[in-house]
Amino acid sequence: MAYTARTWSEIRQDLKESYESKIFWDDSEALVAFNEGLYLWNWCTAYWQTRITMLTVANQRDYVLPASLTYRTRMTFNDLPLTPSSREDLNNARYQWRADTTTTGAPVPTRPMVWAPIDLYLFYLWPADAVGGGTLTVDGVAATPVRVEDGDTVDLGDELLSTLLGYALHALSFKKGGPWFQATMPLFQGFLAEAAEVNSQIKTSQAFRRLMGLDMRGLKPLQGVPTRLDQLAGKGQ
Repeated sequence: MAYTARTWSEIRQDLKESYESKIFWDDSEALVAFNEGLYLWNWCTAYWQTRITMLTVANQRDYVLPASLTYRTRMTFNDLPLTPSSREDLNNARYQWRADTTTTGAPVPTRPMVWAPIDLYLFYLWPADAVGGGTLTVDGVAATPVRVEDGDTVDLGDELLSTLLGYALHALSFKKGGPWFQATMPLFQGFLAEAAEVNSQIKTSQAFRRLMGLDMRGLKPLQGVPTRLDQLAGKGQ
């Protein structure tokens, strides 16, 4: 797929041209709607990824990332994978883990083995590297590149741009509400379907299945109304 650097002014014009009736939004509302689509797309698909490399400090267990990541997906120490964990799991497994280093001795390993996130910027490393100078490599999802000024650009393929414009129209139609908003629901479902093609794990989400009309468990049965199961049973007779 070919990607093109598109300015916000170009995208805004594409949005207007994609609506066949009289425009009912202003430029500031269009900006919010389109940026919302960028945020949601990145959250669903991890579209904008990045890699951060940093060095360990002797006997240090707490680390601050030099750049913002929406969330981290993988971490290595000297190209060897680290296992993700949590502060609670470390507390339960080894109460004195905060004092452990790679020279503590058995049963503590001789290299860092575990990382535990604290927030978007901070994480723990266990055991702490007693020597320092090791290479930590963090792969994760970069912050969404939202648009602000007319000249701000974002790299998008034609298909993804169409999907994002559809979401923006759906979000903008909330302003009118009622049948106008409902009429744009297929645009939102198309957005989710495209996201699921990129990240198949979304399909396991109950919220995704309900929005796509795939999960009907929340609906109450109606007496005397034939169901899909009744139809299938009739075909089998």
